[in-house]
Amino acid sequence: MFFSGSESPAKRGQKVIGEVYYFEENPMLDCNQFVINDRKTGELALFDSGNGISLKSLFEGMKTLGLNYQNITKVYLTHEHVDHVLGLYPLMNILKNNPPELHAYGETAKILREGDESKIFPGNLGISPKMFGLEINPLAINELDINEPIQIGSEISFQVYYTPGHSLGSISYYEPNKKILIPGDLVFTGGSFGRYDFPGGSLGALIESIKFVNELDVKYLLPGHMGISDNGNQQIDYSYKMVQSLKNYF
Repeated sequence: MFFSGSESPAKRGQKVIGEVYYFEENPMLDCNQFVINDRKTGELALFDSGNGISLKSLFEGMKTLGLNYQNITKVYLTHEHVDHVLGLYPLMNILKNNPPELHAYGETAKILREGDESKIFPGNLGISPKMFGLEINPLAINELDINEPIQIGSEISFQVYYTPGHSLGSISYYEPNKKILIPGDLVFTGGSFGRYDFPGGSLGALIESIKFVNELDVKYLLPGHMGISDNGNQQIDYSYKMVQSLKNYF
């Protein structure tokens, strides 16, 4: 196995706002994860599944905040890359008696339905599922409709926006009332932004997608890597200025 997760500590978690929780990525090719609790039913929605090896750490982190992983009923994905989707395979096995619904958009949904390993593991990373102790198998994926909001409980309703540039399947989830943005690997804090050199990536599309989310009213920026922010628009604007500067070099 490439990484040893058996003794991994609990993922550091914190409440962001209301019943929205953030769990920090583990070192070595993992991602931030977000859990939303439906207060009425106790059902949990998970955003991105991590690298699989970090799953036990996520469960431990959830436990410290009073969240039971067995109540995960829906998983929403931001895009198709290894560090965001590998956790689906052990998660579906652990919860096989009551499996959660899996939701993705466009190319991400297609890749996961087909079990297309080459698209989950971009070739220039030089890694494979065996390094994670996993096999890639076709999954049943519910196709997200960007015209249909995602309702979680009575307080959270996400709009889904197609925001390519990092990958062909990249989407962002935006909650206009709480001003929450979950952009996957589109844009990060500190002026950072997603890589565009993987297959399906595009600097031009990345710039346009960051410009688009920069025009939304964002307080809580909850990206796939690095830290989160409660000063979202300022962070996105900083990243937009930084990514625009790359146009002068290409």
